[in-house]
Amino acid sequence: MIPLIDSPQVAIALAARWQRTRTFVLISMVGVPLLLGLLCLAFALLPHLQATDVPWWSVIPVLTAAASGVALVVWLRRDGLTDPASWFPATVLMTGTQLVLGVVPGFGIAVRTATGTAVAVKALLALGVLGAGSAWPLARKACHSLLASPVAELGSTPFRLVFRSACSRIVIGTDRVDWTFREGGGRLDAGVSFHHLHDVSVTMKSTNRGNGLALVLRTSSGTWAVPAEKAVVLCELLRLRKIRWEQRVEAAVEQERARYLEMLEMLGAARATSTTDDGSVAVTVNADGITTGIELTGQIHARNAQLVSAELMTCLERARADVREHVRDLRVEHYVSSPTKKELSLLAQQVPERSAA
Repeated sequence: MIPLIDSPQVAIALAARWQRTRTFVLISMVGVPLLLGLLCLAFALLPHLQATDVPWWSVIPVLTAAASGVALVVWLRRDGLTDPASWFPATVLMTGTQLVLGVVPGFGIAVRTATGTAVAVKALLALGVLGAGSAWPLARKACHSLLASPVAELGSTPFRLVFRSACSRIVIGTDRVDWTFREGGGRLDAGVSFHHLHDVSVTMKSTNRGNGLALVLRTSSGTWAVPAEKAVVLCELLRLRKIRWEQRVEAAVEQERARYLEMLEMLGAARATSTTDDGSVAVTVNADGITTGIELTGQIHARNAQLVSAELMTCLERARADVREHVRDLRVEHYVSSPTKKELSLLAQQVPERSAA
C-alpha cells in the first residue's frame, strides 16, 4: 500500500504505478545493500574456512557495509520513502560506500589470506560491482516510474513531488510549492507556502523555446507564471495537494480546540485539600486558589483561637501550593502534546480565513 493514504480511490488509481515503484525501491535500496553485506561477510569467512590466521581488522569491511546498509534502510523507513527525488543520490551514496569501503577492502584481504580461492574471490568481487552498478539505475527508474507521467491523484499522497522540464523545475511539497525557471537570460528561484497560495490556473506563455503552457500561481506576493510541459495535470495535482493540506490544518485546529476545552474542564474541576496532622482542620481550594470549603471537627473547641487561626492559614497555603503544582502539571501535559509555536501561529491565521470563506 502507498504510505499515509486513506483514500481507496487514490490507492486504486495509483496501484499499478506504486507496485512497479515499490519493486524497484526494494531491489535497489534493500536487496542490493543486503547482497553487498553478504559478499563482505563471505570475504571475511573464506580465510577462516582454510584455518588461516586472519587479523582482527578483517571484520571492518563487514561492519562498514552492514552499517551503510542499515542506515539506508532506516532512512528509507523514516523519511526517505516520501522523497522520491532523493532515492537515487541516497542509493549511490550508501551502496557506493559499501562497495568502496566494504567489498573492495574485503576482496583485498581475502586475496592475500585465502590461498587457492582467487577465482571465487574475483567472481564475488564482480558480483559486488555489478550489484552496486545495477542499484543506481534501478533507484532512478523507481523515481521515474512514479513521477514520469504525473496524474492528479499524486496530489493526495505524502510524496515530495519534483517535476522537471526543459526550462523549469517545480517541487510540490506537503505544505509549499517551489519553482525554478529561466527567463530573459536569467534564472529565477522562488517558492510559497500553501497558506499564501490563493489560486492555481493554466495559461499560455511565450518563452525562448516558443509558446507553451504555464502554471499560474496567484500568491500573496503576486502572480507567477511558471512554464510547465504538463501544466494542466500539475494544476489539478497542486489543487488536490492544497486541499489535503487544508484538511490537515482543519483537523489540527479541531484537535487543538478539543484539547484546550478539555484542559479548561480539568482546570475547572481541579481541587486541593490540606489538613492538619490530627485532621481537626481541613481547607479546600479551587484552581484559582479561592477557598471553597473549610471543615472543623470538635477537637478545636479545646484549643486557643489564635492556634486554630494559624492552622487554618497553614492549611490554606499548603492547599494553594498543591493546586498550583497540579495546574502546572496539567498545562505542561497539554502544551507538550500541542503543536509548535510556528504551527499555532499558522493555525491562528488559518482559522479566521476559513471562517470568512
